[in-house]
Amino acid sequence: MSAGDAGQDAHFDLSPDFSFMMWNPVESLFSEALKPFIIPLAGLLVGGVMMQMSSVSTVGKLVLYFGAQSFMNIYMGWVMRTSVTVPAGTELDNGTVLEVNLTGCPAGFALTAMQQVISFIVFCCLFAAVYPTPYRYMPKRLNSAFEVFAVIVFGCVFALNIALNNFSLGYMSIGL
Repeated sequence: MSAGDAGQDAHFDLSPDFSFMMWNPVESLFSEALKPFIIPLAGLLVGGVMMQMSSVSTVGKLVLYFGAQSFMNIYMGWVMRTSVTVPAGTELDNGTVLEVNLTGCPAGFALTAMQQVISFIVFCCLFAAVYPTPYRYMPKRLNSAFEVFAVIVFGCVFALNIALNNFSLGYMSIGL
């Protein structure tokens, strides 16, 4: 390459490691495992703050819901991608030996059942903790068979939605 051509091709020899772009505050503050949780945690924080202001409390509930759902989806995806199902060195039925760990947990419905049980336990603890306070939560009494039926159908559809979300997380990555 002649001296006259060096100017037009010089940008190909530059590395972004030696520029102002090398400083990444997110990378310096958080590990690779925590990076996907930044947006959901921000949603939880912003939604919680917005709920304290009466003028934007409804929007705050939506932001809080977005943060919570995003957090749970990313967490479940992480659980399903990082758990070692079959370790390297295992001999298979056909005689071949695995060279790498098989990761993933194709158990979306079982994880959903665990999520539902844990959520119920957390709700019961919260219910018991706030019962003696002025912030007591009292569920609405169901007065008709249709209301009972509607709650049961809604609960089943909601649980199925979560189960299908968890099932799909085993097959696609949503990491940032």
